[in-house]
Amino acid sequence: MSASTLPYHLRPQKSVDRRLFLDLLNRFERHRSLKNYAYISMGAYPLEDHKLVHRLLGVTRLIAFDFSQDIVNRQKFNRPINSCHCFCMKSGELIDNIDDVLSDANAADCSGIIVWLDYTAPSQIGEQIREFQTLIDRLSENDLVRITVNAHPPALGEFKDENGKRLDKLATRKKRFERLKSRIGDYLQTEITSDHMTDDYLPLALSGAFGKAASKALPPTSGRSFMPLSIVRYADGHQMLSITGMISKRTEKEAVWNALEMSAWPFASKAWNEIHRLFVPDLTLRERMVLDRSVATGSYAGVAEELGFSFDQDVDLNSFLDNYKDFYRFYPSLLTAEV
Repeated sequence: MSASTLPYHLRPQKSVDRRLFLDLLNRFERHRSLKNYAYISMGAYPLEDHKLVHRLLGVTRLIAFDFSQDIVNRQKFNRPINSCHCFCMKSGELIDNIDDVLSDANAADCSGIIVWLDYTAPSQIGEQIREFQTLIDRLSENDLVRITVNAHPPALGEFKDENGKRLDKLATRKKRFERLKSRIGDYLQTEITSDHMTDDYLPLALSGAFGKAASKALPPTSGRSFMPLSIVRYADGHQMLSITGMISKRTEKEAVWNALEMSAWPFASKAWNEIHRLFVPDLTLRERMVLDRSVATGSYAGVAEELGFSFDQDVDLNSFLDNYKDFYRFYPSLLTAEV
């Protein structure tokens, strides 16, 4: 079972990432009200983000879409409110016909748009970057865009030699680099090499490619620019990269950044190479109570000894505890219930 097909309650990293997005939207309201915005997202069949956007932000112009009619039928059943409209279409079709979609959803008079394109297919990364470029070219000032793409190096392929033996790390990275280059072409930055085909650096390569697409859509001669706000990577199985930003007047970027108080937000990304890693372990209730108590007191002294174990052999416990304080408020609380 891949990460994209896991039930939502088994994807804590995705859940925290979504909550961070909602926290960012809350912060955006310091600059501009979202009440009359239209929210557009794939949403999958549960429409979890549509529910949260409505409940926490009061947005009522909700639009969901998917290329599978079966998924769309489930979306219609799971709509959080009657004004949530569900359409069967591909992401490219939605982008090409976004004004018609808004009109069909009775949202043509919205004051702005929030679009989340939650991609899963790594083989289509070139098409996804091009769709992003087309989308931001069609949006207006103060519209928000969020893109999630696969940033898992093994998704670029596993390779064997003529004897059927798996290639070593160095040769595999070279093959993956060539495949990535063939998929995204000119969007690949010149400084990216096969050395970037790792968990830590592939997100950097992809983020730079989206940054290049943004510059093509809104070049320096344009009065508008795409302003990154937050770039996060996480893994519920496959590593994913989420990029959130907004269309802004080029002359107002700094003023908007300050109005949102982004410098005080731990997951802010002012540049395309500022990528935050989420590490959200599967915690028992007792483990979480110990960690949350430490966050509340502001002291981690003795926590490692009290726990007596580490969550991941590649993660320093003290570094994790320092990071945990930034996202513990968004950690999902899941309880078993008999219905």
